[in-house]
Amino acid sequence: MGFRALFDPQCRFVQTLSGILCVTLAWTPFGVSWADAIQAAGQQGQQTGQQILGGFHFPLDNGSGVMTLNPGSTQESTLSIGTLFPDANTTNSTTANITSLYGNNPGTIAAGLDAQTSLNTESSATGNAYRTLVNNAHQSHPDLQNDAVWNAGDQVFAHFTPWAQSFSDCTTVTTQTATSHAVQVPDYQLCLRQPTIPSSCTATHQVQVEPLLTYVSGNGGISSCGPGCMDLYVGVVGDNYWSAGCSVFTWQVTYNVIHPEAITSATLEMVEFDDHARVYYGGNLIYTGSSGWGGSCELSKSWVDHPNTDVTYAFNSTGNKVFRQDTMVGGNGEGYSRIRLRYDVSKLISQDQWSWSGPNCQNLANAITDGICQAGSQLSCTNDPANNTGCYVDPTSQVLMCGSDLSQAPVASSTGIRNTCMSVSASGQCDLSATGQCWTDTAGTHCLQPPSGNTPTTRCSTLESRGCAFIKSQCLDVLGSGTCWDSVDTYDCGQSVAIPGIQSSTQQQCAGPIRCMGEDCVTVNRTQSQDFSKAVALLNTAQQMAMDLSCDYANADLQQKDPTSCQVFKGKDASCKMVGGTLNLVDCCETPSGAMGLGKYIDLLLATSQMDNAIMTMDSTSAIRGAWETLRTPFSMAGDAWNGVQNSFASGVNDLVGSDLLSVSDIAEQGLLDALKTELTNSVAEWIGSTFGEAAGNALFSAGGQAAFDSAGNLTPAAQSGGVELGGGAAVAGEMLSTLMGAYTVVMIIIMIIQMVYSCEQSEYELAAKKQLKVCKDLGTFCKSKVAGVCWEREESYCCYNSPLARILNEQIKPQLGMDFGTPENPSCSGIKVSDLYRVDWTQVNLDEWLGILAQTGHLPTDANAASMLNLDQLTGSGSRLNPQKYGAASSGRQDTLTRTQGRMTDLNVPTVKRQSELEGWGMGPQ
Repeated sequence: MGFRALFDPQCRFVQTLSGILCVTLAWTPFGVSWADAIQAAGQQGQQTGQQILGGFHFPLDNGSGVMTLNPGSTQESTLSIGTLFPDANTTNSTTANITSLYGNNPGTIAAGLDAQTSLNTESSATGNAYRTLVNNAHQSHPDLQNDAVWNAGDQVFAHFTPWAQSFSDCTTVTTQTATSHAVQVPDYQLCLRQPTIPSSCTATHQVQVEPLLTYVSGNGGISSCGPGCMDLYVGVVGDNYWSAGCSVFTWQVTYNVIHPEAITSATLEMVEFDDHARVYYGGNLIYTGSSGWGGSCELSKSWVDHPNTDVTYAFNSTGNKVFRQDTMVGGNGEGYSRIRLRYDVSKLISQDQWSWSGPNCQNLANAITDGICQAGSQLSCTNDPANNTGCYVDPTSQVLMCGSDLSQAPVASSTGIRNTCMSVSASGQCDLSATGQCWTDTAGTHCLQPPSGNTPTTRCSTLESRGCAFIKSQCLDVLGSGTCWDSVDTYDCGQSVAIPGIQSSTQQQCAGPIRCMGEDCVTVNRTQSQDFSKAVALLNTAQQMAMDLSCDYANADLQQKDPTSCQVFKGKDASCKMVGGTLNLVDCCETPSGAMGLGKYIDLLLATSQMDNAIMTMDSTSAIRGAWETLRTPFSMAGDAWNGVQNSFASGVNDLVGSDLLSVSDIAEQGLLDALKTELTNSVAEWIGSTFGEAAGNALFSAGGQAAFDSAGNLTPAAQSGGVELGGGAAVAGEMLSTLMGAYTVVMIIIMIIQMVYSCEQSEYELAAKKQLKVCKDLGTFCKSKVAGVCWEREESYCCYNSPLARILNEQIKPQLGMDFGTPENPSCSGIKVSDLYRVDWTQVNLDEWLGILAQTGHLPTDANAASMLNLDQLTGSGSRLNPQKYGAASSGRQDTLTRTQGRMTDLNVPTVKRQSELEGWGMGPQ
């Protein structure tokens, strides 16, 4: 055998394999292109659908009975409403005004029966349509259960396994991504800001005046002729100081002009001579005396001319200006002239300012002039160079300065200190704290005393040092000086809280033989919200609405409520006082540290909400439910409007939460109904007592008409043996959240009262507690009492609600409804009327602050604790507060909602139920 023959079989195999690969490679592009064509067709179809949807325009109804189709497009057309509803405008129609039947069930039923009677005989399009439908319903209908077509479908579903194999490769992949966004949870703090007032100060007037011009040389001089007026002389003023037979005498003088811009006019105002005179400027003759020049030298007379010749041009530039006067004298004589300048003094003043010796000295001067300082305080001028005319000559510039030329002293004009004063002294004792003042309130009569070292105070500087952000300032007192002696500043000392979120992304992947399954060929845009945090906020809103409803009595004697008066989230006005100045001698608005805090109250709110949800699902005849409803719902006939509001919230959360309580029949089957009623009430009561103390527990529960808790917060023997009940005895009866707020603040007051000054009232302790719970809205501050024109008792005004969420919703909703909170003097703390809730645009209601509070207090699930907090067993099963086994019941544990639902569906024949419903719908089965 040759070497080549040894490998012939292998060569034939390789040749065969190569041929198969060549055919496969040739076929692959066609297969790929076909698959791409299918995918492209799917994507093109989706795009076409999106374009059609995007180009769709909703019809418009202009109110005149004509509807416009495809408005704004080339296919625009009109359609009469009468075409769609032929009987809309006819008088024989059975159409009635049904708005008056709202909430009237008997009236609605009666109107429906009347309409049926009319439509059975009415000759109208509506009547014909009605009779067609009714007659068709009364026709016999074939039983399609044995229809050949339906049987074929049933056979397919009965042997669906071969078909399912083609679709069995589809998988759904959901990716959870942790998200978060920051929210500022505000903590508003108020502080009183008053100006610092020293006991003594000095003000100095610094004035500097530049010279208008100066004398250089020659015979002449400068003198003042009044404010803004200066006389320049050429020659020597006198009489008969020359003696000659006939001679010419000459005077010459040089002046240097420094500020020509200040000179407004210059006039050769007077020339005196004996016997002849000539006046020159710069060698040029500008005036000849009235006696002429030449002739007889001795005229035996002295001449005084007033030529009033304008020589302003000689002073319109800086530099030396030379004037000369020649006088011809026979015998005895004299000769001189006067030039009068007018100028603007303000252009010569280079400095005119007052300066105090300290940074707060102006406050002292203003306090003295406003009359808020003690007797003996004074302002006085210690240096005033002006004479009785109110003017003085500046020694440097020789310019006459008057009070009208200078700035006013930094004191009121009533003090009599002139503007020419160069030094002011201020001294006095100005105490804005009004120590010694007394007042009487419900806490007794009190007089202000200097503060002790441990008096609590909130200074604005303290808030600033803590990093609090300035929000606003409100001035309370402005007197004659214009100084704000009291300003209440608001700072936000809150913190930024990260609200956790979980963003879900779901994709369906199908790798089976059927093309375009799942998202292979098209992109699916899912519109379901995955914002769990928003759902939580909406759920809390709906739950607290149900527990925070209040209505006025329409008939108090009959205990009948007026449905039109029902409000949710109603608040109460509250106020607190600050007495004294920056020392805060009495500060009843301070919120001391060490109180129980916001987190515990959120615990109470959420626990009560869960208990409310559970009890309200009990049988309506249950005694415990009846007692709870007395506290929960003071008016139970809010009607469809109320139910509609609840439904609008429920739609946002019904995919996330489920029932949290076994049905009555489920519990009865397990023999636990009585145990649940007793143990559930006892457990919640015991939890409230141990957590919030005696006052809170006894505000909600009683034992046989007596107190349910002792001073230690433990159940009394009567409560342990006989159990507790909601209400009764000394327990508070009223709206649920209002009751909780009252009970909780009682406990907080006990802690706060020992930290605040003795002179505060009970209502102010309550407000301090509520402010810490973030349930109060600050309305501002107003002055209640004044001393010497300055406020010494200030009141902070608030609207307080029963939960932080109630306050937030009022802040968010009231602006939409055109409502406000009133003024500090006249607060308006009403809630939101149930009848107005339909007007609220809930997409514009921002609940981020509530979510921030939940996150801040550890009540909002995060990606780290979601698995332990949000599993079904923890929420609705053995981990729930409603698990009877927690309270000693003989039970194997509370089942979660999934297990209970599956149990209810066991042995349920769905086709039979559907068939029965079909027969009843056609009127062929039992009604």
